[in-house]
Amino acid sequence: MAEEPVSLRLPENVEKGSTRASISISGDLIGMALQNLDHLVQLPHSCGEQNMVLFAPIVYVLQYLEKTRQLTPEIKERATGFLRNGYQMQLLYKHRDGSYSVFGRQDGEGNTWLTAFVVKSFSQARKYIYVDDRNVQDALRWLEQNQLPSGCFATKGSLFHSFLKVNEGQARQHSWEMAVWHVSLLPTQGKLMQATLRCLQQAVHNITNIYTEALLAYAFALAGDYETTQELLYKLEEQAIKSGGQIHWSPKPSSPASTEFWPGTQSVDIELTAYVLLAYLSKPRVHTGDMTIAAGIVAWLTHQQNAYGGFASTQDTVVALQALAKYAARTFSTSGQALVRVKSQRGFGKTFQVNRQKRLLVQQAALIEVPGQFLVQVHGSSCVFAQVRWWDKCGKEERPSDCFFFFSYIGSRVTSNMVMLEVSLLSGFILAPRSRMLVRTLEGPACLLLLGAIHVRQ
Repeated sequence: MAEEPVSLRLPENVEKGSTRASISISGDLIGMALQNLDHLVQLPHSCGEQNMVLFAPIVYVLQYLEKTRQLTPEIKERATGFLRNGYQMQLLYKHRDGSYSVFGRQDGEGNTWLTAFVVKSFSQARKYIYVDDRNVQDALRWLEQNQLPSGCFATKGSLFHSFLKVNEGQARQHSWEMAVWHVSLLPTQGKLMQATLRCLQQAVHNITNIYTEALLAYAFALAGDYETTQELLYKLEEQAIKSGGQIHWSPKPSSPASTEFWPGTQSVDIELTAYVLLAYLSKPRVHTGDMTIAAGIVAWLTHQQNAYGGFASTQDTVVALQALAKYAARTFSTSGQALVRVKSQRGFGKTFQVNRQKRLLVQQAALIEVPGQFLVQVHGSSCVFAQVRWWDKCGKEERPSDCFFFFSYIGSRVTSNMVMLEVSLLSGFILAPRSRMLVRTLEGPACLLLLGAIHVRQ
């Protein structure tokens, strides 16, 4: 038997009667994401990078279900429908030279990372939907044109990825750092990949941060270089943060895993940890000890998922779901069943049954005793994923406000990533003409503004 205590405590400023909680039980690590393919991350879908967060994970889910023989016609029809829509949407962000960027032709040039990401995703999606080969080949040609003689890549275009700006927040990148990304994104065969690997061989001894170390480990694992991968993983093991059976990594010194109901983990911690998991699972030879470490990583990652099976941001959702799907496929078993009991100190009780027929089913029940102390117990032998959801409304102090909105960036980096500013305009009000000059896109009715990077104190 396995058990896990759950403590639901109310925030001090919560409005009375606004709190709701529920528990979800699934027999599959991907079950929650499968049920919410179109809601993995609560973000607008009006730029090329955000659109891919809906596209790429669907491909990973389809690959996993197909490999484990769980793909039904109904699931395939629903998933491929999302893929077709995402494919057509992504073409809006294509440049005439074949590259892709965050805002398409509104940007001055294509982006190397996003273009490689699109190449990988479109290539994998061709098995499930029609993808015009020209959209892949045009992008590959553009990438080849931006590859340096050393095999590294010239950095092109703006990107709102939070941790490509390495070295303690300084916005400068070596060309080999982009090459690391390309190995993880491009098809594993071809002259483009071979030249990129030559670049990375020179980079192994120039690592300046743990994030790049994890990416390199994954890149060399994909390339089949067991010795280099193992050397990097040994270094990463020395920097692992372990607590309560969970393992994760962080680019900055961190305390052990939080026991709070909502720990507020950094997005980059999730992405970094997911890349380490991918490195362990992608090696040419995966040992029992590797799977033990992988289990600890999965335990931490699943604690970071949101209510829809996604994670905190665009990039960490893509990488983490890819890693979880790979782990789930490797540990999949058709046998086994389990009985899940949820009970409270005040007499609440609910029982769920998990078996082969209900493996992908997400079973839910309301937790009516909030605040409260609950205990989740699992009897049997099967994969069980349990998640507690919490909704509440916090009271806000009422105060007058003028019709002006000011914001600033005070982070540690020179510039921020993409800025989302939600302004609910009163009836009869519109944005001033000068304000529209800063806006890349506008979504109603809540007036959601997506702005470019903001400089410190701007």
